[in-house]
Amino acid sequence: MQMQTMTKKVTKSGAVTLPRGIRQATGLLPGVPVDVEADGEGIRISKHVPACSLCGSVEEVAWVMGMEICGRCAGLIGEVFDGDGRRKAAE
Repeated sequence: MQMQTMTKKVTKSGAVTLPRGIRQATGLLPGVPVDVEADGEGIRISKHVPACSLCGSVEEVAWVMGMEICGRCAGLIGEVFDGDGRRKAAE
């Protein structure tokens, strides 16, 4: 995709409207989560890619109790705790 540059104003509430053409070209439909990153050069907005909060994996990630967790880490947690949240007895 060719780089597009447009000038937009920031509203009093801090919002910036992304132009329709850019939203359509990048697949940013209403409700799609985005990541906003800032560095010394500016601000970058990109589609959010779910990643495990514990190990960083992007495979089989689900939202659990306010965190993104992969199936592997969930399995490891299940090995330590029972269904009631109690620590399993050491074997």
